[in-house]
Order: sequence, then structure tokens, then C-alpha cells
Amino acid sequence: MSEPRIVNLSDLPWTEWRSDDRTSVEIRDPARKLGSALAGFRLYRLAPGKRATRLHRHHYQEEFFLILKGNGTLQHGERAVAVKPGDFILYAAGDPVPHTFVNTGSEPMEYAASGNRVSYEVCEYPEDGTVYVEAIDKTLRAEEVAGSRAEKDAWYQAGR
Repeated sequence: MSEPRIVNLSDLPWTEWRSDDRTSVEIRDPARKLGSALAGFRLYRLAPGKRATRLHRHHYQEEFFLILKGNGTLQHGERAVAVKPGDFILYAAGDPVPHTFVNTGSEPMEYAASGNRVSYEVCEYPEDGTVYVEAIDKTLRAEEVAGSRAEKDAWYQAGR
């Protein structure tokens, strides 16, 4: 019998992640710390005036969030939706609306995020026109290649 995998959150440091001046968050990741490969669970701490990530949407991963402390905004596409402690938010796999959190309050905002992990995830970032493809571990431009749609359609129709 194996030993239980346990970590106390107080033993995990808050680690800052940032991609630009307005996108910056602190993260604790107990699931990865314990070796989880198929499910994720993270805690996020978001400073006032910051957003957690670029707007994004997942094709194959489901995400859910629980607001623990502070107030902020769920950026849901073009809409700004107020969130507060106790709010539970679900984004089903394939949800077409990109999302992120913004701390519009005056105190740090903390929330838990969880969901499944899949090795074939495709995540779109509409603000910069890119797509991350996990299977090849690359971020690519989200532009249609001229003629590719017709070629693909003809390929699937061939031989029928």
C-alpha cells in the first residue's frame, strides 16, 4: 500500500507569474506538487488592478473556480461580471467565450481553480490571435492558411 500524498498549503510558496504589466498573479499549485497529471488544482492571489491571464478559452479542458477572498470581475468575453467570495464559476470544455479574472477591488483577490488536464488541449488567445496546442507544445498564429479549408473539405469528400 502506498503512502497518502499530502501537502499543507502553508508549505507552498506563492510564486509570481506574469506575462505583461497588467497580467500578473501569484500561484500555489498543490496538485502538481504532489504529481497530479490528469487533474489540476491551483490557488491564485491577484493584486488590485491586475488580471490573472490573457483572455482565453479551452477546447478540451473544463475549468471551475471558487472565489475565496476579495472582490473582482470575471471578464467573460466583452462582459464584465462582478464576483465575490462564495461565487462558483464553471467553464465547460469548448465554451466559446474567452475569460479571465480582474481584481477591481482594493484588497488581494484569492480564488481556487480546478479542472481536468488533457495532453491534446487547444487554448485560444483572441487578443493576440494565437493558439496554444499542447500536443506539440507550441503557440501558433490563429490564421487560416489560404486554400486549406477547401483542400481539407475535398480530402474528406474524396472516395465517397
